[in-house]
Amino acid sequence: MEDCQGGSQRSDMKKKMLFIFNPKAGKGKIKTSLLDIVDVFNKGGYEVMIRAMQHPRDAYEQARDYAEEMDLIVCSKGDGTLDEVVTGVMEKKSSVPIGYIPAGSTNDFANSLFMPKIWWQRRP
Repeated sequence: MEDCQGGSQRSDMKKKMLFIFNPKAGKGKIKTSLLDIVDVFNKGGYEVMIRAMQHPRDAYEQARDYAEEMDLIVCSKGDGTLDEVVTGVMEKKSSVPIGYIPAGSTNDFANSLFMPKIWWQRRP
């Protein structure tokens, strides 16, 4: 079944999301927030597949390999990780939306959009 924008609708199952993160991001603090992150997306109707980056270019490979199977890809680390995900999705010529949770040391992209560097530091 297709929606009015040409995308597929999954009326009989949850939407699928790939969450790619670097376990060393934010000095490893993202691991303590992983359940909160997954919970937010579960409440939004997503079945979340979690992939911890294991080696250089892993985010690129994961995004490329899963781009056609997912309704959303979200990554967390810094500019390099985001670049890898965008490159992997573009290589597949996919239109899957990409989300970004900044947790790197520089985060030029996030800073240019005035995004908080590490979102979980702002939580009570």
